[in-house]
Amino acid sequence: MISIIIPVLNEEVNIKKLVTYLQNCSLNKEIEIIVADGGSTDGTRAAAEASGATLIVSAVKGRATQMNAGARAAKYNILYFVHILPMP
Repeated sequence: MISIIIPVLNEEVNIKKLVTYLQNCSLNKEIEIIVADGGSTDGTRAAAEASGATLIVSAVKGRATQMNAGARAAKYNILYFVHILPMP
């Protein structure tokens, strides 16, 4: 059992692909995917929820704040943080 936490900001284009990929890689193990949004102004929140992730909206944007919010919301003891890297 593992909690996967993804801090995001305006990642509408990427979040569904990432969540789907992580779900497919879980090999039927019990996981939860938490998307810790830092106040996105695009469709990131809707895309994350539509793909089956739990959405946490952090009041303050910032990777550390979002990671902490995701960790507090996690129900499992093993935390795995995944970051979406900006494309050049």
